[in-house]
Amino acid sequence: MKYVVDTCILNKLVDGVLAPDQLPTDGEFVASHIQIDELNRTKDEEKRAQLFLMFATTVEEVVPTETFVIGVSRIGHGKLSDGDLFERLRNELNQLNGEKRNNTMDALIAEIAINNGYTLLTADYHLHKVAKNNGCNVLYWQQT
Repeated sequence: MKYVVDTCILNKLVDGVLAPDQLPTDGEFVASHIQIDELNRTKDEEKRAQLFLMFATTVEEVVPTETFVIGVSRIGHGKLSDGDLFERLRNELNQLNGEKRNNTMDALIAEIAINNGYTLLTADYHLHKVAKNNGCNVLYWQQT
């Protein structure tokens, strides 16, 4: 079994809100360049370093996104697709949360889990709701 780790899970691990032993133990953890890009946008250098250390010790494989989005996706790290699932996910997120700027990234993360039969690990309520509504297996940690 594989689990797609949403960036907010890495933040919760670093902040001590979530302990590593609370994560599933029956599979491997994967992420994409999207999570790496989100970590890179962390302004606080110390926090960014802690997040990357957590990423390095938690995530076992970096996988490509299922859809290539110009201006977001990285060459060699995104697949070409018809974009239908991605657009549906992003549109549903936009309707739920008023078009948050990271909805494109969240849709790409959820699409990886859905297309590959992976489980999404997230603490993002809207992402969890949209992913689940589109057939994704989701482990959701409530915000505390």
